[in-house]
Amino acid sequence: MGVEDTKQTKADINGHAPSHVLSVPGQGTQVLISRPPFTQVAFDDLHLRRKVEGDEVPIGKKIKDACFCSKRRLWKLLTGYIPVIKYIRYYKLKEFAIVDIFAGLSVGTIHIPQALAFGQLASVKIENGLLSSLWPSLIYVFFGTSAHISMGTSAVICLLTATTVDRESKAWVSDKKWITDQVNNGTSIDDVPEYLDYKEEIAMGLTLIIGIMLVIFGFLKLGFITAYLSDSFFAAFTSAAAVHIGTTQLPPMLGIRVNRYPGIFKIIWTYRDIFHTIMKANFAAIIIALICIALIWFVKEGINEKYKQKLFAPIPVELFIVIFGTVASYLGNFAERFGIAVVGPIPIGIPVPKVPIEGLKVASNYIVDSFVIAILTFAYTIAIAKICAKKHNYQVDDSQEMISYGLCNLGSAFLMCIPSCVAPPRSMVASTMNAKTTLSGIFSCALMFLVIMIVASLFRELPKAVLGAIIFIALKNLFIQIGDCWKYWKINKFDFVIWVFTFFSTVFLDIDIGLGIGVGISLICTVFQTQFGSRGYKLGFTKKDTALVEHKVYKDSSEISGVKVFRFQANLYYATAEIFRNSLYHHTVNPRKLLKGLQKREKRLEKINAERIAQGLSPQADNNFIMTGQPDKSENHAPYSDHNVLPKGSILKTINEHVKDGSLSSPDQTLSDSETETMRELSDQSSITDKLESKKVRMSNIDKPVFIVHGNKGHLNDDMYMHTRSDGTAANVIKRRDGSNLEKMRNSDSLISLYSINFDDYVEDPDDGDEMFTDEK
Repeated sequence: MGVEDTKQTKADINGHAPSHVLSVPGQGTQVLISRPPFTQVAFDDLHLRRKVEGDEVPIGKKIKDACFCSKRRLWKLLTGYIPVIKYIRYYKLKEFAIVDIFAGLSVGTIHIPQALAFGQLASVKIENGLLSSLWPSLIYVFFGTSAHISMGTSAVICLLTATTVDRESKAWVSDKKWITDQVNNGTSIDDVPEYLDYKEEIAMGLTLIIGIMLVIFGFLKLGFITAYLSDSFFAAFTSAAAVHIGTTQLPPMLGIRVNRYPGIFKIIWTYRDIFHTIMKANFAAIIIALICIALIWFVKEGINEKYKQKLFAPIPVELFIVIFGTVASYLGNFAERFGIAVVGPIPIGIPVPKVPIEGLKVASNYIVDSFVIAILTFAYTIAIAKICAKKHNYQVDDSQEMISYGLCNLGSAFLMCIPSCVAPPRSMVASTMNAKTTLSGIFSCALMFLVIMIVASLFRELPKAVLGAIIFIALKNLFIQIGDCWKYWKINKFDFVIWVFTFFSTVFLDIDIGLGIGVGISLICTVFQTQFGSRGYKLGFTKKDTALVEHKVYKDSSEISGVKVFRFQANLYYATAEIFRNSLYHHTVNPRKLLKGLQKREKRLEKINAERIAQGLSPQADNNFIMTGQPDKSENHAPYSDHNVLPKGSILKTINEHVKDGSLSSPDQTLSDSETETMRELSDQSSITDKLESKKVRMSNIDKPVFIVHGNKGHLNDDMYMHTRSDGTAANVIKRRDGSNLEKMRNSDSLISLYSINFDDYVEDPDDGDEMFTDEK
C-alpha cells in the first residue's frame, strides 16, 4: 500500500518508527504487514480484551440501578406502549385534522362492503364481519404505530378462519340429532341458528387465542420468526389462497348451493359439486355478478388508477355497488321473482360482550391453527406497515406493532369478532390520502358505528352474488401474481421449488397442510443452499495489479509460488464442515494421503538403502522428502524467489530491487544488544547444519519463500525484515530476502520451526498408491 512521501511516521512506544513502515526512494512510504500465523484461540489469547477482576458489577447492583423512576422514563414507557398519547400531545390540529377526517371516512367506505363480503367468506354471520371492522380498528388507534394500517377483515385470514370454523362445526354437529333432522328435511345447515351460534363461538375462541399469542410474542420480541418465510413462499401461499377464496365465491355468483368441505382435497370435491349442479345455475345471479365485476374493474382500472394524481380520493366503487345492488334488489324483489339468494336479516346494535366458553372447550383442536394465523397476521400486516412507513418517511416499532395486533384480536374476541388483519386496499387508500396519525381510524370507526347501529338492517335485500363479485374482483392481483413463478425460475431455482411445492400443496391439499409443507420446504432449501451452495476455490494474483482473484477463472491470474490461498464462501459449521474439508483437500493437498505416501516412500528408501549397504554400496541420498519428522539428511539448496513474477513497478518487486542495491532502509531502526547477538549467531555458518533439527520439506530445485518463527526480539539487516511487538516477548517473523542457502541460518533455542514447502513442484511417485495432490494442474 503506497502513500505520499512523508518524513513523519508513527513511532512505537520506544520512539522508533515501526519496522513495517519502509521508505522506498521514488515510491513514497510503503507499508508491509508481516506476522506469524495464528489460530483463533492464540490470536484471542494475545489480543482479546480480558475482564479485570472488580470490573463486573454485581447483579444486585444492576437490578437496583435499573429500578428508578423519572418523568422522562415514565413518558418513554407510556408512549412506547400507548403511542396515541404522543400523537395527542404533538397533534397539529390545523395541519392534521382535515386530512385525518377525510382519510378516515374514505377508509370507512371501504370497510363497509369488505365487512359484509368477508363476513360471508369467514363462514360466520354477516354481523360478525361488521363488528370485526369496528372494534379492532378502534383498538389499533390507541396502540398502533402506523398511521396507514386499518385493522379489520382480510380475505386470506377469513379463509383460514373459515377452514377452522367449518372443521370444528362439522365435528360438533355430527352427534346433534335435532340439527341433522332439520337438514334431512331440506333445511340448509347454514340456516340453523344453533349451528351459526356455534360457528361464532369457534371464531371468537380462535380470535382470543391468536390475540394472546401475538401479545406474548410482542413482549418477547419474537418478530424475527417471519424472517424464515421467504417472498416466494408468501407469493405462492397467497396466490393459492386466492384460488380457494375464488372457489368459495363461485356458488353464490352462479346462484347455486354446494356443500363446504373441510380437510384435504376439498377444492376437488367443491368443483365436483359445482359441475354436478351447474345446470341449476341462476342466470339472474350470473348477470348481476358479471355486471358488478365489470363495473368494479372499469372504475378501479379506468378511473382510479388512470387519474389517481387528479382525484382527491379513490372512488369507493364497492360501496356504491352495495348500495345500488341493495336498492335494485329491494325495488325489483329479486329474491321472490328470480330466486336470488340475499343476505337476510342483520341485527342492529352493539351486542353484549361475552366469553366464548363453548369455543374454548375445544381450543386444543385449533391451537396450531391459531399459531399459523397469528404468524401470518403479523407477517402480512407488518409488511404493509413497512411499505407505508418507507413511503412516508417514518418508522414503525415491530414489537409494539405485534403487541397492538394481539390487543386488537384479544380485545375484540369478547365482542363477537373474527380474527382481524390488514387489507391492502384500505391501507393504500389511507396512504393515498396521506393520513397523518392513527387518529384517522376514529372517523372510520365512527362511520362503521353508524352503519351497525342504523344502516345494517337495510342490507337484508343485498344479493349474495354482489358480495361474491366484490370478493372475486378483489383477488385480481393475487391471480396475476401466479405468473411470478417464472420470475423465481429465472432468479433462483430454490425459490422456484419453494413456490411450486407451496402453491400446489395449498391448492390441492388444504390451506394449513400447504402452509406447513411450504415452511418445511423453505427450511430444507435453506439447508441445501447453505451446504451445496457452499463454494471453495483457490486464489491467485492478477499480473496487472496483484489483486487476489479466483485462480484459472481470470486469464491472467497466477498462483504465488509455494503458497496455496483457499477461500470458502459460506459459514463454517457442522453442516458445511465436511464440504469445506473435501473442497480444501481437492484444491490444495490431502494431508492424510500425503502422509501415507511419504511413509511408503520412506520405507522404500530404507529398504533400498539396506540392500545397497548389504551390497557394499553407499546409501542413496534422500533428496525429496516432506515433513517426515526425521533430522536433516542432506543439504538443501533452495534459492528464494526475488518476486520477478510480479508486474513491473509492484511494491514487492520494487522493495526487493532496493534490498539488492542496499537503498532500502527502515527509518530510525536501532538494534538492541540481544538483536546484535542474534545477528552475530545467525551469521555464524560453522554449526548450522549440526543444530538445524526442525521439521521441514526437502525437495530439489525449489523456488520458494523461507520463513522463520523467532521467539525473541527481531532484527533488521540486508537479509531480513521483522515484525516486532512492543513488549518484546511475542513471536517475530524474520523473512530471508537473500535466501542463497540455508547455511547462513543458525538454529537457536528460540527457533521454533523452519517451513520450506513447495506443493507446486512436488512430483508424485506412482508407487505411492493413493493420490496426494488432488488439484488439477
